[in-house]
Amino acid sequence: MVTESALNTTLGGIIKEHRKIKGLTQAQLAQLVGLSTRHIGKLEDGTYMPKLSTYINISRVLGFDIEDIKIMRKYAPREGEAKILQLIKNMNPEELKLSYKLLKALVNNNGGKYA
Repeated sequence: MVTESALNTTLGGIIKEHRKIKGLTQAQLAQLVGLSTRHIGKLEDGTYMPKLSTYINISRVLGFDIEDIKIMRKYAPREGEAKILQLIKNMNPEELKLSYKLLKALVNNNGGKYA
């Protein structure tokens, strides 16, 4: 079970990552979603849990899927897996095939250590 603290931190990480991808400052994001810069900072550092409506609004502005909550909540304790799943989600079929082959080779070359 994921704790509320871990979920807050994870949601904050999603917001921060996508804000940076868009090349926005906290102040710019705050203006776009109608919040204060301080509020955005608290969301990003995990000290404040956003209302669902706030999170949806931020996700629309930043262009990510609200479904990320499910992925990140499920894997919050294992952040690396969540990041991999997010990358996979955005891959086309050819990229998926190549990624599978690379991961399979990695597992096989490590004696099944990662299997």
